[in-house]
Amino acid sequence: MDKERAIYLCATMDTKKEEAFFLKKEIELLGHRVALIDTGILKPSPEGVEVDRETVMGPYREEIGRAKTRSEASAYMIKGLQAVTRRLFQENRMEGMIAIGGSGGCTLASAAMRELPFGFPKVILTTMASGNTLPYLQGEDIILINPVVDIQNLNFFTRHGMRQAAQVIHGLTQTKMLYPSEKRAVAITGFGVTTPCVETCNRLLQKMGFEVLIFHARGSSGGRIMEKMIREGCFCGVLDVTTSELADEIAGGIYGVGPWRLRGAVEMGIPYVVVPGALEMINLSSEDTLQPWQRERVLYRHSPSSVKMRADRKEMEILGQLFAERLRPEKGMCSVLIPMKGFSSVNKEGGVFYDQEADTAFVETLKQNADTRLNVRCLDVHINDEEFGQAVVSELVSHLS
Repeated sequence: MDKERAIYLCATMDTKKEEAFFLKKEIELLGHRVALIDTGILKPSPEGVEVDRETVMGPYREEIGRAKTRSEASAYMIKGLQAVTRRLFQENRMEGMIAIGGSGGCTLASAAMRELPFGFPKVILTTMASGNTLPYLQGEDIILINPVVDIQNLNFFTRHGMRQAAQVIHGLTQTKMLYPSEKRAVAITGFGVTTPCVETCNRLLQKMGFEVLIFHARGSSGGRIMEKMIREGCFCGVLDVTTSELADEIAGGIYGVGPWRLRGAVEMGIPYVVVPGALEMINLSSEDTLQPWQRERVLYRHSPSSVKMRADRKEMEILGQLFAERLRPEKGMCSVLIPMKGFSSVNKEGGVFYDQEADTAFVETLKQNADTRLNVRCLDVHINDEEFGQAVVSELVSHLS
């Protein structure tokens, strides 16, 4: 394969050959080299494809051949395409990545694009853009373009959509992500119920000259994305003020993001201050989706589409253990600050989620199991008190100095 940089165009060439070559030509007219990646499995790759289907299949060729369903074969194709994408990027061969397809093609391409860093040009022309995009985007900066009609042939509408997609990928290649010249960016996680604390931290850090990036702690587009950016080296420090996603992970809430949460900063060895912000709440969906057993729990109706369930004593103990297991800093730059008068705006004396016994269970479990290198501090304030925000920022700055 030619090592000249190119925009890589991903398509199932067994069903979208004509359309893929049309889009390739449109992008080339804008001055780019375009290389085709074939993710089809029904026919051998046609002439003109740079990364053929055999290359994409890689070590999974036999598994794909034995697959009894399309979804099973696609799962292996995804692994192969991800490996190809990582290699091309690491070898500095990619200028951008674009794809066309329906649900299958979009699933393949988006999974591969999520292997690429933020700010890198990623575009998919797909009818999936008009529905639930979460399975494809998962909070990433992939641009989905809706062609309105299915990409099954060339007509005036699909040609127009592909010309638009060509212009979009061209435009994205003209703009580069500008990271701070110095390591002065700090990540903060927030929720509506922890907003006053986040605002205090944001104000104080900006006064000190830091650039602050705030993540809405709502799962795939929140904590998961922050963890990925931590591993990409985007931050000099992290204020994990809102850790409710951990409660969802252990109790079946909608914002759980998996076992990589609460790990990135520890593994990267950067200053990390963690707070049990909104940790007492398990995020559920609308009222009509609740199970009978959930309706019997203490609930807080945050909005018509969002009901919160209070974590009980047992769940808070599990969370204390989880914090202790994941927060084992080798370099000693990790602290947990605990506001003993409440973890959110509804978790304070007189509030619907006030349960001092359950919260104390979290604190005691964490202390009993914490690594000796983890600094655990309890403050006799509420999370949204100005004093607590000041303490959190001071703690982070002490690790940075």
